[in-house]
Amino acid sequence: MTRLLRLALSLAAALVPPVACAQESDPVQLTVRAVAARQTGQYDEAITLARRAVERDSAHADAARVLVRALADVGRYDEATAAAERYRASTQGATDLDVLLGDAFRARGLAGAAREAYRRGLAGRDSLTARLQLATLLLEGGSRDEAMRAFDGFIDVYRTHRSRLTADELRVVAVACRYLGRDNPQLYKDALRVYDEAIARDSTNLDTRTELGLLFLEKYNGTDARAMLEGVLAANPRHPRALLGMARVTAFGGRGDASPLVRQALDVNPSDPELRAQAALLLIDVERYDEAAAEAIRGLAADTGAAAPLTALAAARFLSGDTANFERALQRAHARLPGSADAEVILADVAARNRLYREATAFAAQGVARDPKAARALALLGVNQLRLGAIAEGKESLVRSFALDPYDPWSKNTLDLLDTFDDYVELRTPRFVIVAERKDAPLLSLYVGPLAEAAFDSLAARYGYRPTEPVRVELFRSNADFSVRTVGLVGLGALGVSFGPVVAMDSPAARTIGEFNWGSTLWHELAHTFTLGATANRIPRWLSEGLSVLEERRARPSWGADVSPEFLAAYAGGMLVPPSRMNDGFMRPRFPQEVILSYYQGSLIAEWIEQLRGMDGIRAMLAGYRGGAGTTQVVRDVLGMDLAQLDTRFDAYVRSRFARELGAVTIDTAGARTQGIRWNGTFADAMREATRMAEGQQWDAAVRELEKAKALLPSYAGEDSPYRTLARIHLVRGDTTAALRELQAMTARSEVAYAANIQLEALAAMRGDTALALAALERALYISPFDLAVHQRLAAYASSRGQHAVAVRERQAVLTLDPSDRVEAMYQLALAHATAGDVAAARREVLRTLDLAPNFEKAQALLLSLQEKRP
Repeated sequence: MTRLLRLALSLAAALVPPVACAQESDPVQLTVRAVAARQTGQYDEAITLARRAVERDSAHADAARVLVRALADVGRYDEATAAAERYRASTQGATDLDVLLGDAFRARGLAGAAREAYRRGLAGRDSLTARLQLATLLLEGGSRDEAMRAFDGFIDVYRTHRSRLTADELRVVAVACRYLGRDNPQLYKDALRVYDEAIARDSTNLDTRTELGLLFLEKYNGTDARAMLEGVLAANPRHPRALLGMARVTAFGGRGDASPLVRQALDVNPSDPELRAQAALLLIDVERYDEAAAEAIRGLAADTGAAAPLTALAAARFLSGDTANFERALQRAHARLPGSADAEVILADVAARNRLYREATAFAAQGVARDPKAARALALLGVNQLRLGAIAEGKESLVRSFALDPYDPWSKNTLDLLDTFDDYVELRTPRFVIVAERKDAPLLSLYVGPLAEAAFDSLAARYGYRPTEPVRVELFRSNADFSVRTVGLVGLGALGVSFGPVVAMDSPAARTIGEFNWGSTLWHELAHTFTLGATANRIPRWLSEGLSVLEERRARPSWGADVSPEFLAAYAGGMLVPPSRMNDGFMRPRFPQEVILSYYQGSLIAEWIEQLRGMDGIRAMLAGYRGGAGTTQVVRDVLGMDLAQLDTRFDAYVRSRFARELGAVTIDTAGARTQGIRWNGTFADAMREATRMAEGQQWDAAVRELEKAKALLPSYAGEDSPYRTLARIHLVRGDTTAALRELQAMTARSEVAYAANIQLEALAAMRGDTALALAALERALYISPFDLAVHQRLAAYASSRGQHAVAVRERQAVLTLDPSDRVEAMYQLALAHATAGDVAAARREVLRTLDLAPNFEKAQALLLSLQEKRP
């Protein structure tokens, strides 16, 4: 049992009503119970008990303190102010509550009154806290140098009086060190140490623990932040600041939905401006801008000049295209925080999260102009400059940022990655700059450039948009490097990302063979480049992702996600959000597979819309978004329906299109939210029975069950699909014709079936079907292009079928993979050029071969034949 849990249980026990009636009216006992109630989150009980204690003894300082604190905890700041002032009046101006009174005034935006209260508090028991709060008022008012001098004074207090400082006073010193860390980052370590001392001196102070958790998060340590805040919430599950901290930790980690935590905190304190601001920012993440603005406005109820909700309001107004109200809200935020970059940091982050990278860069630059020492503004400036392809400028910004904040892993990791760019080379095509690691570049250049150019032509025709500058495509051999390039941290689960003019993705070498198809990933990300460009980056996330997956399916028959048992089970079980809330599926996942299933659902919505209105309808939607319209208006204008109708009609479409499949799959709801989707139903029954029959080598019965399963879900072609199992059984039984048929069906549906394609090629070659063998190997190359033997066989098939361009490409590929017989490989390339009719290229290559092996007879003969062909 943890120390905090024991504390929570002991405090809860203190709430048991005493037997003696005298204790019911004893202010001391009432205060003890009030403190325990507040400590465990029973704020109403704490307020009731503390009020009774104050009624019995109006001069009881501890009772009045817990009353004011509990009222502030739940956002009843007017009542907290009144209670503190009543205490002052009843005690002829005692200073015991002046700091708490100042805090209550401050929560209402009354900085002048707060300052006066803090000044009075300098003579009381909370004198050190009063000094701290006066310094923070100086900082917020723009008197930064004076504030820093005041904070510096706390270091002397600590050095001189360390052993005599109370837990609260140690907390004050820790806060001062946090502020001083801006100019001297090493002082963050001092802040951590002093927080630890404060907690050791009073482990029951949950507010101090919460502050330490927030410090961990401020310095990018999500793991320790979570552990600290979880400890607080174990003792007090309703602690509003700890709930806010946990929401931020959740958002920081990019896993799960933080909004329920914010709502829990708002249930406790509906007046907290930071909570309202956080709720607004979470709504912005799912592009519900009007709701976000309303939430931010609610955050101004207690303090009309509160910077956090004003900044969130500015962000919502900006993203909804309301320029006048955006500027008004931002000016009001600036008035509260003169000379601070805080608002611009939020705006830059929000813009980037909504794929507005140029705007994010501009906001970050404005933040740096307001405060040149704002490390986070510099970091955001650098990262977004990199996203726009301004590599040198981005690196310079990140160097400056990291010098100011050496704890920032985003800046550190990105700078480390940039240092490795010396190992990368740039390859240029007419419309692309392709960046790849030097060792892979010669091979990848044969495939990436042509595929990118083909995608450009296809997507430009589809969307009526053409990027004006070359698109930069970066291929990272390490998935960790790709993750850093994308978000600054390792561990990103994505395969690629498009920033518009810059695409970053895993190289084919970054993952285990069969984990992804690099060709479809590149096509997917380039589709983002076009849809982002066509809408000035205003396209909603769900539609952009949906169109990208749809474009994958259009590009190649086997590419792009298709219906799976997980999707069918989740849809049948009501686990997926409707189209009107599709962004929630990406940004607020409620179960492990929701994001990946949302990609497929988004593609179904896009496909359905194209069926309804054609590509002209898709283009009209994109034009609407570019013009500043929201989804409600775009759907009404282009599709002629409201969002409720959109949801209803799409649901009918899915249930009609997949009627057979939905009837074959049911969801196992047990543990779905935490462990992921599991399915039952007739499809699963048939697969289980087939497995049982196969284990007993009852092949005919196994095949019957697998054929039944295949008929139920014909589009499903995973490694555990009926196609793969049928192919294996047919091979065991020696029926290569049937095995080939199943492998053909599987590889036509699965983009990652590398082993199946290689097996299909072998069977096709045995039958002399070089066309089928060639097609199988072409598909395999977009999964993994690094097998030299595959290129050799593909070259031979291409030559036999007169596909000379493919043969030349494959002979070039063989040379990039360092073949053991390099002379023979060079000769084969020369021969491929000659067969293709390119005498000049053939002569060049055969001369290179003879330079290496002057007596190589086949090369000599080829050169002689080429000489005879010269005019």
